[in-house]
Amino acid sequence: MRMVIGVDGGGTKTVGVLVDSEGHVLARAVTESSNFQVVGGDALGRVISDLVNQLLTNAGQRQPVVHLYAGLAGAGRPADRQTIITVLESKKLAKKITVDTDAAAALAGAFAGGPGIIVISGTGAICFGKDRRGEFYRCGGWGYLLGDEGSGYYIGQQALIAALKDWDGRGVKTCLRSAIEQKYGIRSIDLLISSIYSGKIDRTEIASLAPLVFDKRAEGDEAAMNIIASAGQEIGKIIAAVARRMGLAGCSVRVALIGSVFKQRDILIPLMEREACRVVQEIHFMDPQFEPAIGSAILALQQELGLLDETVLAHLAEAK
Repeated sequence: MRMVIGVDGGGTKTVGVLVDSEGHVLARAVTESSNFQVVGGDALGRVISDLVNQLLTNAGQRQPVVHLYAGLAGAGRPADRQTIITVLESKKLAKKITVDTDAAAALAGAFAGGPGIIVISGTGAICFGKDRRGEFYRCGGWGYLLGDEGSGYYIGQQALIAALKDWDGRGVKTCLRSAIEQKYGIRSIDLLISSIYSGKIDRTEIASLAPLVFDKRAEGDEAAMNIIASAGQEIGKIIAAVARRMGLAGCSVRVALIGSVFKQRDILIPLMEREACRVVQEIHFMDPQFEPAIGSAILALQQELGLLDETVLAHLAEAK
């Protein structure tokens, strides 16, 4: 039996799946972060090695893996990918090892290895596309200092700005101010500012304000409504930019939605659609077909077997 391993390595956890050549998922395992830029090569090698051993143990398998395909956060630069490959090859985890970005894994999972567009909006926001030639396109995702418009962080940051403008008397009155005061147990603007710039209220904590903004929007708060409208428009813009670069202006496109912000998709979809349809004819929003770890396994199977038939995809779907 020929087996491959698909890995999705992120900033908080690493997910792996062991899959046979017919698409049966033999085991699934989760371990700690494997972001190369955060943990470094040695720790990454240990995490992936432990993950592989756990998968083989869980499946009761000892025979060698023919291909390990790892889609990893922090592996965007070719030099870094080669460093990671060298580390993993030294562990003798599989006959062949491929390292790519976590975005490639997410795209492959969303569209079962085929073309399409994904937009990810959680703490950050980014859009990726893959065309029929296998070319990749990206827009956004430049981090909280330079971009990430439409993300949870963006929504939370704009809420803080709206609250501060209310404090100053230079913006609309907003119940976001009292909600933020209550959330953090503060009545002093100085305490809020010092907590943010000291890192006590960090990027993740700011992003966690997003659900509060959606709640206040539902209550009719003007500032909250403006913030959510802006977030939806910004996500629509990055979708449009990727579609344009893919040569899909005026076409119908499929877009898979990934990330915590899209728990409010019913609110965001009309906003995104209105903006993106300035470029494309129509958008079909969808959930990903498979998780990113399965996406990595699909890419490994495609390299080993070529085009996957419906039977293999059906077997993969049975594990969902």
